[in-house]
Amino acid sequence: MAKKSNNRKVKPFLYLGFFAICWWGIPSSIKLFTQSTFREFQAPIWEISSRIEDLSNYWGHLSDSKRTLITKGKEFKRLTSDLELQKIRSKEIVTEINRLQNLHQSISRLNKLLNINSSQNFESVIARVSVRKMSGWWQQMTIRKGYNNRLQIGNGVIYNKGVIGRLINVDSRSAEIEIITNPNFRIVAHFGNDTRPVTFQGNGIDLGGQPYGIVLDVPYDIIPKKGEPLQLITSSLGGNFPHGMPIGNVYKLEGAEDGLFKTGKVIIDRSINEVLEVTLLIPE
Repeated sequence: MAKKSNNRKVKPFLYLGFFAICWWGIPSSIKLFTQSTFREFQAPIWEISSRIEDLSNYWGHLSDSKRTLITKGKEFKRLTSDLELQKIRSKEIVTEINRLQNLHQSISRLNKLLNINSSQNFESVIARVSVRKMSGWWQQMTIRKGYNNRLQIGNGVIYNKGVIGRLINVDSRSAEIEIITNPNFRIVAHFGNDTRPVTFQGNGIDLGGQPYGIVLDVPYDIIPKKGEPLQLITSSLGGNFPHGMPIGNVYKLEGAEDGLFKTGKVIIDRSINEVLEVTLLIPE
C-alpha cells in the first residue's frame, strides 16, 4: 500500500519532467507559431470584453436619472447667463475707460485755456506785524516788509492756523494785509471731502470777538454731520494760495434764495486776532 501511494505522488513530477524535455526539444519555430496562435485565440476575447465595457458605459450615461439631467441643465444655464453678464460688464468697463480718457483730455484742454497750474510753487517770506486793526467794521494788518522784499499786491498771506488774508497795498518797507474776515475778501475754496469749488467771503467779527465768514454756492448734496463740521480749505483755482490751506469750519448749511445752492457760516480760528508774525507767499 505504501509503495502504491509513493508511486502516485511521483507520477506527476515524472509527467512534468517528460513534458519539459519534450518542450525543450521542440524547434523554436514551432514554439513561436504556438504562441502566436494562442494570442490570436485570446484577441477576440479581449475585444469582446472591451466592447462590453464601452457598451456598459454608454447605457450608463443614457440611464442617468431625470434629476441629474435637470441639475446639469441648470448648471449649464447658469454658466451661460454668467458669461453673458461678464460680456455686458466688459462693455461697460470699456465705455467707462473711454469716458474717463475723454474727461482727462477735456480737463487738460481747459487747464491750458485757463492757464491754471495746480502745482504752482511759492517762495515763503516771513514778516512781523506792526499794526493791527481788528474792529467790527475794519479788519486789516500792516507788516514790516514791502516791495524791497519783492512783495506785490495780491500775494497770499498765511499763518500757523491757515489763511489770514492777502496784500492790498505795498510800499517800499511796509505792506497792508486785507484780513480774511473783511467783507471785501473773496476766494475760491472747497470742502476737504469734496473737490467741487465754492466761494468764501469774509463777514466780519461778531460782538463776542469771533471772526467768521460765509460760504456760498455750496452744492445741495453736501451736508455737515452733527458734531463733525466740514473743513473749508483753499483751492488751487484761486491762484494766490496753494491747495489745501485751512480757512475755517462749517457747522450748518442752509438753502439759498435761488433754491439751487446752499450757504453757511464759516467759523474762523480766534487766534487770527492775536497774530504777531505771518508768512507771505510769492509765486515762483
